[in-house]
Amino acid sequence: MKAILIDSDADAVQDFINKSGKINEIELAGTFSTGREAFAFVQKHPVDLVILEIDLQDINGILLAKKLYIWDSEILFLFISQTEKYVMEALRLHAVTYLVKPYSKEELLFAIESAVLLSRRKKKKIFVKTFGHFDVFVDGKPIMFHSAKAKELLALLVDRRGGTVNTDQVIGTLWEERPNDEATQNLCSKINKKLMQELEEYGVQEMLVHSRGIRRVDTEVFHCDLYDLLDGKEDARRQFVGEYMLDYSWAEERMGQLNRIFWGKI
Repeated sequence: MKAILIDSDADAVQDFINKSGKINEIELAGTFSTGREAFAFVQKHPVDLVILEIDLQDINGILLAKKLYIWDSEILFLFISQTEKYVMEALRLHAVTYLVKPYSKEELLFAIESAVLLSRRKKKKIFVKTFGHFDVFVDGKPIMFHSAKAKELLALLVDRRGGTVNTDQVIGTLWEERPNDEATQNLCSKINKKLMQELEEYGVQEMLVHSRGIRRVDTEVFHCDLYDLLDGKEDARRQFVGEYMLDYSWAEERMGQLNRIFWGKI
């Protein structure tokens, strides 16, 4: 979960960092001393949780939260204040919780755990369609990929069902006619970044997991007809009519396997 912290008090910021340092559920994407800086950041970067002190130098935290909510109604809020007088206003904004300074590490941990649970409930519904043509749907609407190669890279990772794929494997599949040289490796890196940008645009970047040239999809965050078929679900079997990722030649082997398994076709 990506979070930002907004507090005009540098000591309070450091206190939060010290207490949250070993909480793996959140990634602190930025700290800000003013609401203006924070709002500018949220306009350009996806944020799941905003942790904010109500008494900011340039704007009341409640007013800032209202602006952020209008910008993105999926954002969760964790309010921090010196007093309890803003509790009701915070609750009207569906705050995760309201911490009064000084708060303990245990209180912060409980607040973060509550935010994680709420975030999971609010996550976008992602469905990956592999039967016929490959497509990804977010809340019932298809992702309109700008890059065909980025879409194909995601298709390859979905086909691997969470298995890791390195740069050499990607190049050998997506650019089999090109030499595996520095230029092609740089192209592969650009396509990987483009895919992440495409997913971020639709708020589903959690689908992609990557580190040092290794990529995979997180199969826990989306539904997929292929996975349902392999898991023996009858609905998926009825939907499969022998066609799989028709746009990609490398998928023909998998399509043959599925046809032999489920239809007895050679």
